[in-house]
Amino acid sequence: MADKVSFTDFGTKRKIRRVKRKRVTGSSVKSENKQVFSNDKSRDEVTNISAEFKFPFLEISAIQLTPSLRGAWCEMEISLRNTGNGSARSINISFDNLESRGKTIVDELKIESEILLNFEVKSESRESVITRMDVFYHTIEGDTFSIVRRDWFPNSNEGDAVFHNEIPPGEEDKANLYTRKEVMSDDFHIICNKCGARSPANFRICGKCGSRLQKRTDRSQDWGSNLKETTGVQDSREILMQKLRKLGELKDKGMLSDAEFSAAKSKLLK
Repeated sequence: MADKVSFTDFGTKRKIRRVKRKRVTGSSVKSENKQVFSNDKSRDEVTNISAEFKFPFLEISAIQLTPSLRGAWCEMEISLRNTGNGSARSINISFDNLESRGKTIVDELKIESEILLNFEVKSESRESVITRMDVFYHTIEGDTFSIVRRDWFPNSNEGDAVFHNEIPPGEEDKANLYTRKEVMSDDFHIICNKCGARSPANFRICGKCGSRLQKRTDRSQDWGSNLKETTGVQDSREILMQKLRKLGELKDKGMLSDAEFSAAKSKLLK
């Protein structure tokens, strides 16, 4: 390859300066491309790992074996099955208008596992009142889920299924009164793609690296390059967790059939 020649005028004399170009070999290009490919592959692997979330999902059925009389113990049989893709930890069953005795706590229920709990409950009410049953369980990471079911106690049921839905029998026209209260009331978090720090959803600036997480919504136009390229993304784990909670609520309220529920759950946990 010929050298590049440049002329500089210094008055009467003209000096010639020869500038040699750096020769780019094919091996260095291949090496550079190989490095880029390697970096892309590593980034893809990290992305795939971070996108895999494991969540339990409990399906519950309750059978009342003996009639419920005021001041007398009534036998209950509750089946718990984990149809999610992660283990359920610290499962706890409790009632608001019933006393209970026996095993109502399970340490862990693994994927596709089922357990049958037998215990007794007692009502002190003179008349049949709406009783709420809460089932709380957690992921390995500490996320909390809940199942809410309601039914009437005391009653004369014997060998019948109870606690079908969140809305008690006969109260379907008052469904708005039985709105589920969120177990976690905090907003979503935002993850900074630049440094990986998690910040509350209302933060605009990352507290760790100072990069912009959200655009200013009080301006009609974007001013500044840092407003056009934000680094914040919603926490995908929390989004999926909220979707699973909502799916459980719809099932408990009887708004989803078994087929619809199973199809929606499988799609989320696919």
